[in-house]
Amino acid sequence: MTHTRTPTIVVAGAGLTGLSAAISAREAGARVMLLEKGGREDVGGNAAFSGGLFLFCYDGPDDLTSITEDFEPGMRADRIEAPPYTRHAYAAELSAMSGGRAEPRLVGALAERSLDTVRWLAAKGVRFTFNRTLGAEVRDGVLHIPPGQVLTCVGEGMSRGFEVIRPLLAHAERIGVEIHWSTPLAKVRRDDGRVTGAAVGDGGRTVPADAVVIATGGFQASHELRREHLGPEWEAVRLRGTRLSTGDGIQAALGAGAEKAGTWSSCHSAAVDPTMPAPEHSADSPPFPLHGFWLGVLVNRDGERFVDEGPGPWVRNYSKMGRAIMRQPGCEAFEIFDQRTAARVADEFAGAAVPIVADTVVELAERIGVPADRLRHTLETFNSACAPGDTIGEDRGTSGITPPKSRWAAPLDRPPYVAYHAVAGLTFTFGGIRIDPEGRALGADGAPVPGLYAAGEAIGGLFYGDYPGGAALMRAAVFGRAAGHTAATEATSAPHPA
Repeated sequence: MTHTRTPTIVVAGAGLTGLSAAISAREAGARVMLLEKGGREDVGGNAAFSGGLFLFCYDGPDDLTSITEDFEPGMRADRIEAPPYTRHAYAAELSAMSGGRAEPRLVGALAERSLDTVRWLAAKGVRFTFNRTLGAEVRDGVLHIPPGQVLTCVGEGMSRGFEVIRPLLAHAERIGVEIHWSTPLAKVRRDDGRVTGAAVGDGGRTVPADAVVIATGGFQASHELRREHLGPEWEAVRLRGTRLSTGDGIQAALGAGAEKAGTWSSCHSAAVDPTMPAPEHSADSPPFPLHGFWLGVLVNRDGERFVDEGPGPWVRNYSKMGRAIMRQPGCEAFEIFDQRTAARVADEFAGAAVPIVADTVVELAERIGVPADRLRHTLETFNSACAPGDTIGEDRGTSGITPPKSRWAAPLDRPPYVAYHAVAGLTFTFGGIRIDPEGRALGADGAPVPGLYAAGEAIGGLFYGDYPGGAALMRAAVFGRAAGHTAATEATSAPHPA
């Protein structure tokens, strides 16, 4: 005789992924124990330090206003024009940015479920708003929205991410998710091939469970794993995200039979202000990403350009600028602007970073510590390669120089000149656990590991060289929600001895 009982689901990690999984499992009728390595002040994982941007599909303005009717100041208009951002466009963009390596089933699931998941988050209390940073603007009483990246969470700057976490934590507690702080996952316990619980702390105590969901993030906070997989130059890199993602959950899943997936030698790494301290707790602001590179040029300590600053919209490219900087002498660079763009950069893309200002190129070179003759030659060569005219547009690229600046190229010839010192800030790593679209962890044979699930930054197979901004938070919520639901329903339907 068998009977159905209430299963116990352990979710490891209280970030956006873990909270989504825990809420979803609880909604499916399970008892849920959410284990967080840090204290309550560490809730949120990397999502707490993000800009709160979600990339999702929509058919037009009605889909957007079904999520929110909040607008940042100056954004409200009588009418909204928003061309569709289709599932096909989403999948095609993510696949292209991965160089065709992203797992097609995961790409399809992410695109297909994105809109419904944003609505699900909104129903849990997450507040979204129309945002101008990514190209939306009001013209003649109409809010014009380019496809994709149109909504962020409420809040300011890099504090928006914590405004995703705050309502989800409150909702999880309200519906009865049992949260255990300062309880790190040490090992996934198995018996006869099936997960039976989670060893915590030093491994001496086991929490019995019918299933375990790994939502502990990547391995970016581990010096050893960074050195092993990213390279020795990354061992001392500055962290933009949580200090607690040291790969524990990934290692526990691999030890329980899960297979590796994705590129373990790549990561999300933006240009950041080196004077800003790494965040300690969830409510702290991380080093502000210096996203204004596309409005000027990037030079290394030798005074030379080394990267195409405008291959496309900045939100599609910022996550690889840190890696480009890491390949330069001293792993540092300088973003340089003139008066065409300096005010906009300071207002939108520099945070609290203090600019270095000079009236001449020679003076600027002295202040930032690069050879004056090299910097002068670099800027003169760049200026000569720009098309005539004063406008900065997406269709204006350089000609005859390497590397090119493919878009938004304009001469730097209007002093005073402004520079920002930039180093790489590591946000998260791309390699992790292999899963299917429902969040089941897969073994080397491609079959699910019974009772083991994973999502978020702990998984691999979606992001490779780069990805579109907003897809990371969307991945966390979509697959966290799926993993929690699958874990609960499969554990509920499994027969148990009477």
